[in-house]
Amino acid sequence: MSTENAIAKALQTGVPFVSDPWGALGEPLGLSGDAVLAQVRAFVEGGQLREISGVLEGSALGWDSALVAARVAPERLDAVATIVNACPTVTHDYVRDHAYNLWFTIAMPAEIGVDAALAALSRETGVSPLQALRRTATFKIGVRFDLETMENASQKGAIAAPPRRSLDAREKSMLRALQQPLPIEHFPFATLAYENGLREEELLSYARGALGGVLRRYVATFRHRKLGVHGNGMVVWRIDEASLPEIGAMFAEAPEVSHCYARNPIEGFPYSLYTMIHAKDEATVRAVAASMAARVGDPEHAILFSTRELKKTRLRYFQPELEVWWALMAAGRATEAAE
Repeated sequence: MSTENAIAKALQTGVPFVSDPWGALGEPLGLSGDAVLAQVRAFVEGGQLREISGVLEGSALGWDSALVAARVAPERLDAVATIVNACPTVTHDYVRDHAYNLWFTIAMPAEIGVDAALAALSRETGVSPLQALRRTATFKIGVRFDLETMENASQKGAIAAPPRRSLDAREKSMLRALQQPLPIEHFPFATLAYENGLREEELLSYARGALGGVLRRYVATFRHRKLGVHGNGMVVWRIDEASLPEIGAMFAEAPEVSHCYARNPIEGFPYSLYTMIHAKDEATVRAVAASMAARVGDPEHAILFSTRELKKTRLRYFQPELEVWWALMAAGRATEAAE
């Protein structure tokens, strides 16, 4: 395995909560912290690395989330997307090759709620209905690409969310800091702590204790296309409820599958199992999907390729921008919110 690949895999597995994470990452690889930092900077300069930051567990924080599908007239896609993407907690938005052609993810705190947010977006965009597809089970989540084989190795098996808990103001300030991109410099957590009015050891100690709970993971996100992964298909399957656990677990074993969820079907879209397949090109995605289908009796399924990426970012919780956005939407001022 090349040094570049080894560092990329380590970054996607988990960045340690220590004062010098680069040295800690390099030690098992036989590399100095300076060598790791130099490679991380090269990833940034080459456009491969999107960011290193924390991924929080929304359900443990009392937040609701959904994948949303909509039918939008092609000539209105850009206008609708501008309004949708102005929402600070819309993290991913794609145009896909299907009658349901606009797909985005959204999360909301309990005091607002996804349904209320979608009602406001529907009113302001003129698109109805905005169909919410909520996760009913999780079989695999996360991306950990091998740069040489282009295979993904992330957590498999049914994943249970940690119990919901309340947070005080100090914990929220810690999590705000951990959601921000990690500075690519020596002693990055010291800078992150200072910029957020915290002490470095206080932040590191909290992060170590929160990992695996409200802090799902702390990892790097790469831009897949910059790594040579040009095939990205959302493959949806019509699976009966009794078979979902078995087939979901089976599909999660495929290295090309990065995410595997069960979701509620919607009108005109009877699919209950979703698998994100990443491969070098669309032909390979189709071949992988065909192989998976053959293993389980060729159930009805569809492959939705993204034709445009309209937004992609990590979800940031506890941000004041959401309060401003919601106030503007509640007042019917979507244009102002989108500016």
